[in-house]
Amino acid sequence: MSQRIDVAGRSEASEVWPRKRLYPLARLLTEALSPFTVVAVLLTVVALLTDPHWVRSAVITVVPIAVVPQGISLYLTHRGLASDKFIRHRRQRHLFYALTLGSVLLGTALVFVIPTSMELRVVSALSVGTLLAVMAINTRIKISIHALIAAVAAVVLPAMLSSWVVLVLAVLGWAGVTWSRLYLDRHQVSDVVLGSILGGFVGVFFLILV
Repeated sequence: MSQRIDVAGRSEASEVWPRKRLYPLARLLTEALSPFTVVAVLLTVVALLTDPHWVRSAVITVVPIAVVPQGISLYLTHRGLASDKFIRHRRQRHLFYALTLGSVLLGTALVFVIPTSMELRVVSALSVGTLLAVMAINTRIKISIHALIAAVAAVVLPAMLSSWVVLVLAVLGWAGVTWSRLYLDRHQVSDVVLGSILGGFVGVFFLILV
């Protein structure tokens, strides 16, 4: 009888150990490839490749579209209005999306007022459209923004940089971050699939327009 208990105990421990071992990797991917970070990189690359005054253009887009939304999420988390900075619970996202929409609209207005590239204006306008789509979806079901933004980057960055290396890295980044959201039990498979599909559509639509 004691032997059976020991075997069961070892079996249970062997199942728990790999999850503990992979947890730091999942957390690293979730943090390093957060939507805020990837959006900032995406906007900076588009500005760098298309605008002679790319530093100014990157600032006026990255701050309202990536930096301010992250500040909003941290503030809501600090005030106890959100579970964490990635806002796990769908109903808690309504306020975040509403506040973020105001900031994204400001950033989009700036790129149309201040001389910048057509590509930046398109990607800013698509940011507004994507956020509105996410807000509508969020009223019914949950969607993974990590997967959405990673999918946009996986489509846009390799095409703009014309690099197979970037394509491989971007696809691996998308796969890694979607896995991390599932591993950390922050999303269901349907959430990351829906996010990936919408992100891929947005990325292709951007390339068609530019």
